[in-house]
Amino acid sequence: MLEEMRLAYLLVFLLCAVTLFLGLGYRGLVSRKHSLCLSLAGIVLAGAAFLAAVLPGNHVYGATVAELPAQEKVVALTFDDGPNPVYTEKILAVLAEEKVPATFFVLGEQARKHPALVRKTAAQGHEIGNHSDRHGDVMRMSQAELAGDIARANKAIEQATGSRPRYFRPPHGFRDPMVLAEAERQGLTLVNWSVICRDWLNPGVDVLVDRVQQAVAPGAIILLHDGDGLKQTAPREQTVEATRIIIRTLKAQGYRFVTLSEALEQQK
Repeated sequence: MLEEMRLAYLLVFLLCAVTLFLGLGYRGLVSRKHSLCLSLAGIVLAGAAFLAAVLPGNHVYGATVAELPAQEKVVALTFDDGPNPVYTEKILAVLAEEKVPATFFVLGEQARKHPALVRKTAAQGHEIGNHSDRHGDVMRMSQAELAGDIARANKAIEQATGSRPRYFRPPHGFRDPMVLAEAERQGLTLVNWSVICRDWLNPGVDVLVDRVQQAVAPGAIILLHDGDGLKQTAPREQTVEATRIIIRTLKAQGYRFVTLSEALEQQK
């Protein structure tokens, strides 16, 4: 079934096909021109299949939300990899000061370690999404492993907040048909982003703000990080300060901040 297809299997198949075409050409069983054309076609298809899995807004394997339906100047701030006791708290303080909501895609493992912080985040009006259980490579998991990973994160979030999440963001935004199908089976909509700051590289507050400014548009989903996978060792001070400036800058430009549900539910 297409919905159970793994990208890795498709890439292996295409690689084998390229090898076969080259072999046929080498042995003279087909013309070298045809051999080269077929091999190049296989390489192009493999590249396209890979890009379909990693580009955040691609819909080749199924519906992926990467921007909000925008009839006005709205944007969504989203934070991945938390909760982190230090930086999530600081970001919550900024959001409270600026009176804007955000969506936090949390890891199940971190939610189990810090349920009170997840609860506090939700109580302050922010949305909690599923970012997998342990930030593993969902593209390499079996169907059973994938189902269990997503379900464990759902359970951790529900135990902390009393509500099941509506949205799933796979680690790195990677997905193939099986990832999308499993998210749908568990009642989750897959959400990526349209603005990426690469704040995990800590390039400087001004750089982070400028990257948002260059890419933002009505309906933008902005990706930031309040945590660092399961390690939780990387500093996020630049993200905290950039968040404050981004909010104030976009407010001055007439943007309004929304949670994913607020924007997406209005579409229905």
